[in-house]
Amino acid sequence: MIITRGNIIFNAVKMQNLSPPTTPPSTIVNEYKCDICQKIFKNKAGLTRHNTIIRKYNTLREGLPVVSASLTELFKNDLIYFIHRQLPNGFKNAGKKMVSIPCSESQFHAIFKNHIHFYSKKSGVYKCWFRGKEGEEKLNQIFGNTDWGVKYYNQNQMTFVVLTDNYMSRQAETNPLALATIQKANSTLKPKKSFSKYKHGEVVIEWKRKRDKDAMGNIFSAGFIYFHFFTKQVYIA
Repeated sequence: MIITRGNIIFNAVKMQNLSPPTTPPSTIVNEYKCDICQKIFKNKAGLTRHNTIIRKYNTLREGLPVVSASLTELFKNDLIYFIHRQLPNGFKNAGKKMVSIPCSESQFHAIFKNHIHFYSKKSGVYKCWFRGKEGEEKLNQIFGNTDWGVKYYNQNQMTFVVLTDNYMSRQAETNPLALATIQKANSTLKPKKSFSKYKHGEVVIEWKRKRDKDAMGNIFSAGFIYFHFFTKQVYIA
């Protein structure tokens, strides 16, 4: 058997092609994410700095009066009343809702202290985010009422603020009348393009000051609290 130089080169190339391909080393990217505002940071130090700044937002600004606990409880009841006004009956009426009522900065702090997650020194806007089961439990504790975001109607109907689907387990989907009503409501609703900055399944609470200027240049202002949320209606089994 004669082995030529060409055969050696061919066999060498063939063996090279049969060798397993080299796999690039895998890189594990650690994600440092704020569970409240969903902001992502490059490293742990950035997330730690973020949490440190947030703690400062929850300190009442110097010079503002402290609201008593008794007045705060009364104002919480007012908030629940206005939230319930935005929990209408009927599947067609479910969706994005907003509640806005006058509220001082001190009163906002008295209710949502330790839950404020954003503050803009330039605009004076505060923000809180609540989502999921944890958010629901926090709001239950803040309001001292587990039905702050639930309104009951006749014929076993209930409208609620969407944070979790925990109420869906109590929905009577086996009820033929309930199913027919839901299907009819869904068939008559036309899909709409939504450009809302608020997400389904979360409650965003804001505080900001509104200003009004008249023809003489007089400027008047008042603080307002805003609740942004989505609602849903179900049948209770």
